[in-house]
Amino acid sequence: MTKRWQVIGVLAVGGLVIGACSSSGGNQTGTGGTTGSAGATGAGGSIGGQGGTTGSAGATGTAGTTGSGGASGTGGAGGSTTGCVTGAGGGAGTTGSAGTTGAGGSIGGHGGTIGSAGATGGGGTAGGAGTTGAGGVAGAGGAGGTPPTCTDFPSMASGTTTFTVTSSEYTSCNPIPAARTCDQKEFPMGSSPAITWTAGPANTMSYAVVFKDLSVLARYPSTDANDNKGFHYAIWDIPADRRGLPANMMGGHLSTDIPGARQWSNFNDYGWFGPCPNFDPTMPTTYNDTYAFIVYALPTAKATIPAAQAGISTVRLMDGVFKTASLATAEYRGTSNASSTGIPAGILPPSAKPLCATDGTPVLCGCLSGP
Repeated sequence: MTKRWQVIGVLAVGGLVIGACSSSGGNQTGTGGTTGSAGATGAGGSIGGQGGTTGSAGATGTAGTTGSGGASGTGGAGGSTTGCVTGAGGGAGTTGSAGTTGAGGSIGGHGGTIGSAGATGGGGTAGGAGTTGAGGVAGAGGAGGTPPTCTDFPSMASGTTTFTVTSSEYTSCNPIPAARTCDQKEFPMGSSPAITWTAGPANTMSYAVVFKDLSVLARYPSTDANDNKGFHYAIWDIPADRRGLPANMMGGHLSTDIPGARQWSNFNDYGWFGPCPNFDPTMPTTYNDTYAFIVYALPTAKATIPAAQAGISTVRLMDGVFKTASLATAEYRGTSNASSTGIPAGILPPSAKPLCATDGTPVLCGCLSGP
């Protein structure tokens, strides 16, 4: 039997033309398989952390104020014109220049840079505060040393050994008679002992004598003002034919006991100032000090007087002059534990005048001059 095929229609799928056929016998073409579903789309990654807050721009600084010019300085007062100096005189001071006008302050800094967004970091843990260490215990003060005895001090004699000094009133390194000290008297009373010396070396033109408290000089360094207390009394320009000092010498800068000689101390009208180690009964001490007469043989008839120096007593100043110039030096020692009965009003501080310089430096008004 002859079969006939008929085209019964046309189906368009996805842009393809598919023909549907049928047979006269009724058989049909099988249905296509089911199309698979598309796989699920993966989830997107998390969005990163948000950026930090944008920083604000810094404020522009204000310009500084222009400084005012300084005031003109006042001229100094004119110095004394009386032929001597008072120590503070001098020429008139120069008038000060007007101060420079200050420049205006610079404009303040530019505004700050805009801050970039920063990553958020975790804050670290703050460290604990350290414990404050306890203060150390203060050390105890050192114990005072034992004062040297009269024979402990090194000899101050120099030059020829035939140049010596002595006193008939006491033996070397033994107590100086109380009458020659302030003992049981008001400070700084006392009378001078007699001393004698041998002839100095050849070319000796004059002698000088200094009375010192060696124990005071051992207690204090030369930089301490108390060191001046070790220098009691000096007499100089003693003629070369003299061989000693008499007892009970009078006061006065120009000696009446030895014509031509000059003397100086802080007390007793520039006269003898003897031992008084325990001078203030309101501040009791128990000193038994060593004292010495130092005799200098000098190569000139008149000693050169240097200008007064702040912080250096006149006896100490002159002792330095004698020591430097001496041809030979002799010494004689004694001790004293004298205690005064009190200090009269007006004695301290001392008011003795300084010496007039003879070394070419300016002369102080009211100073003590030689004969």
